[in-house]
Amino acid sequence: MPDTHPEDLIRQLRSLAEDFADVHHLTLRTGLLDDDAVLMPLLSRIRTTQSLTNQALTLTLATGSSTIAGTAAGRSAIEHLTGAARQGNDAGGYLLAGIPAATALHRAPRSAPKPPRTPRTSIHHLALRRHISAATGLLRDAPVICLDAAALITAATGLLRDAPVICLDAAALITAATSSTALVPGDVLPRLTDPQLAAFRLISQRAVRIRQREGRPPFLHTSVPAPTVTATVAALERKKLVTRDTGTSLDEGQELVLTPAGQRALPALVLPTAAASRTTPAPAPPRSRTR
Repeated sequence: MPDTHPEDLIRQLRSLAEDFADVHHLTLRTGLLDDDAVLMPLLSRIRTTQSLTNQALTLTLATGSSTIAGTAAGRSAIEHLTGAARQGNDAGGYLLAGIPAATALHRAPRSAPKPPRTPRTSIHHLALRRHISAATGLLRDAPVICLDAAALITAATGLLRDAPVICLDAAALITAATSSTALVPGDVLPRLTDPQLAAFRLISQRAVRIRQREGRPPFLHTSVPAPTVTATVAALERKKLVTRDTGTSLDEGQELVLTPAGQRALPALVLPTAAASRTTPAPAPPRSRTR
């Protein structure tokens, strides 16, 4: 079981989110459906997905055995991690279900005459594409769930620092109110839209960079496949919640980080979203794309 220090849990959750994102990107590659190399890549993705699911379960147990579990944010983090493990397990199931079709494609001799219709519309290709599409949909959400759990543990850590002062006198409470992890009297809790809140949580886990190449508009690079746009980040900058690390150039990419006001607002902004449960989506049918 990993160390239950909050900093270690957060670091491992960030790493798990990136690993889930890598597998998600692999399932998006259409090369998986090529007749000459289907089965082995599929088996590799199943093993990787099972490993990530086990990591999510291990982190769930580690979080539950730590003092974080005594806070609302910690309990919500455990729920999120359980959801990530469920997503990974279901994705692995879909990949496993695709093995028969992948095996049939893998064993098809290259010298065999082509069927009347194109191979991409064969029953094996359609079945494999259906299973891969369902697994990809599940793996798309898993990295964000892991980062949500990391944000909740970050919030829980701040709450734990302030918990002992509840039993202290008024002077100590005033000191706690002006600490870096609590809203100070001059702070106003900002109202964020759902896209702004999602971007704020990603930025709290240092998962977003902004880049701009000469003569081109700025663009965002995220370590997880989470949709967000530069206008959303600009809104958070105007609200003084996030800022850019100007230690690097825009051409290399500047990391977005929380301002002191953003760090103080993190527990209040994360906790209201924790109650929103994530349900496992139904298998997604293959999409027909028109050019």
